[in-house]
Amino acid sequence: MTRSKRPKEVRMDDNENLNKMTYIKQKKKILRERADFLTTEVVKEEITGDQFEALEFLLTNERYAIDANYVSEVILLKELTQLPCTPDFILGIINVRGKIIAVIDIKKIFNLPEKGITELNRVIVVKHQDIELGILADEIIGSTHIFPDKLQTSIPTITGINNDYLVGVTEDRLIILNIKDFLLDEKIIINEEI
Repeated sequence: MTRSKRPKEVRMDDNENLNKMTYIKQKKKILRERADFLTTEVVKEEITGDQFEALEFLLTNERYAIDANYVSEVILLKELTQLPCTPDFILGIINVRGKIIAVIDIKKIFNLPEKGITELNRVIVVKHQDIELGILADEIIGSTHIFPDKLQTSIPTITGINNDYLVGVTEDRLIILNIKDFLLDEKIIINEEI
């Protein structure tokens, strides 16, 4: 009867053992640094200086924004009642909790290409003094902070938009609209009696 040979025992020499211990220590150190990093409190960048908050949205494929102080709310475009004998930029009216609000398509005023109405469309309800209306937006992007001193105000490349309606353009091509002057413009106020 022959005895089976025992497998050789693999033994680490002192160098291998030391390397393995160093590797484990390094790994623990990295994991501890990651855990410390993930548990630190996130500090928001403080915005200072002359600035205002704006609501950013899409019209066609361009980004626009309006001063959030004029925004009452943003709602989903559900039921729109069209009105006969109105200018083509007036899409119709909507009922917002018992209040009738006219909805306009400023793409028609700015001569921008039509995109059609989809389920992404939202109505930005804006108000200044006694004038309140809804502006059709293709999509809402969110809010942003605008620094007026960093805006480009002379904009010869934007065609179709009345300069009175523009505050300026940011470095990343966000077009800031002057919603106050837009709301007060006599061209959009329809006050006809039949």
